[in-house]
Amino acid sequence: MSKPEIHASAVVAPEARLGANVKIGPFCTVGPDVDLGDGVELVSHVAVAGRTTVGARTKIFPFASIGHEPQDLKFRGEPSTLTIGKECLIREGVTMNPGTEGGGMATSVGDNCAFLANSHVGHDCHVGNNVIFSNNVMLAGHCTVGDYVIIGGGAAVIQFARVGPHAFVGGMSGLEHDLIPYGMALGNRAYLSGLNIIGLQ
Repeated sequence: MSKPEIHASAVVAPEARLGANVKIGPFCTVGPDVDLGDGVELVSHVAVAGRTTVGARTKIFPFASIGHEPQDLKFRGEPSTLTIGKECLIREGVTMNPGTEGGGMATSVGDNCAFLANSHVGHDCHVGNNVIFSNNVMLAGHCTVGDYVIIGGGAAVIQFARVGPHAFVGGMSGLEHDLIPYGMALGNRAYLSGLNIIGLQ
């Protein structure tokens, strides 16, 4: 096992926990309560803060903001957490927030997920495994997203919504209700337009 590789311009708190083979690129910042698993890579200009755990071999691209204070005006600095699974891909400009007292104190993301550029995971959300968020997807607070869900570019999911496993939300859709497993939702105010036949197969 090799020691972490930390670029000279990165700012890493001495208290941060870094696994083997971690790579931290130029101009990254890592806070004191952060835990980066084995093989995690922060490409450059990544900011990881708060009580955040990042699973093994997850790769985070420039200008992602991970674990900073939730966008909830009721937040009062409670010691909430953000947990990200292993082997995730987090692209440029992605934001993920920890939980709040009103939502169980935790936000979680599963394994093998892909979050494309500028997508957002709100506070107190729980995202399953093998999920794909296309560019500019907005997930409001307190949402639950099942395994193998795909959300198209520019789509938005209202707070407290539940998206069932293997569901599909079309690009530019606004999901205002729960979506059944294997359901397909499309439209400006998204409606159940059919089933994810590919997922069923």
